[in-house]
Amino acid sequence: MRLNVPRTARRRGFGLIDGLIALVILSFGLLGMSRLQARMVAQATETQSRATAMQFAEELLSLALVDVANAACYTLPQAGVCNSVVAQGQANDWHDRATATLPGSPTAEAALGVDGRMTVTLTWTGRESQDTHSLVAVSDVRP
Repeated sequence: MRLNVPRTARRRGFGLIDGLIALVILSFGLLGMSRLQARMVAQATETQSRATAMQFAEELLSLALVDVANAACYTLPQAGVCNSVVAQGQANDWHDRATATLPGSPTAEAALGVDGRMTVTLTWTGRESQDTHSLVAVSDVRP
């Protein structure tokens, strides 16, 4: 024997199940989007640190290029003979600013080769990833 139940009464509750399924799918999508955004912020932070390190390296190389006669004064740690207190002060100021600005425990070194090439090496630890990053910039500082 079959009960005579109207069709609308048999379908009651399916709309609620459909809504719950849509809500679960939407929740997973929003969770994925929030993780993606967090990764993008972390990458932007790493990129900013890389750009800052490049600016510092270019600054020291520019100082050495402008003052070629005292290029040995811009080596860090100090190597060679430095006859300019001003140049040595600029190099020390640069070192202090670079190590104070870059994240983690940064190091800043500059070496002048016998061929007249200056190499600036900056190393720092990423804020988000805790990975060690390094930037090496080289320029010819001969007159």
